[in-house]
Amino acid sequence: MEWVIVESNWIDARGRIKDQWRTLSDDDLDAVGGRRDALCTRLQENLGVTPQEADRQVAEWESRNRDLFEETAEQVKPYVGISKQ
Repeated sequence: MEWVIVESNWIDARGRIKDQWRTLSDDDLDAVGGRRDALCTRLQENLGVTPQEADRQVAEWESRNRDLFEETAEQVKPYVGISKQ
């Protein structure tokens, strides 16, 4: 998944993440800032799960929220410095 796109849609993604994992505080979500690895770390800390379980939960969330990862090249370009073909 292209998490750089999630970063560009962070307000929408943040709301969906909050809906999925209500134990995450606004401070947690600020710290995540659209980064997958940071989300997994926060889930491990807040839920007391293993890294593998956190990764599994995030992967399931990704599969249910595919629309967050489907953006046009023009929307992504400022974040990656190149245009996707």
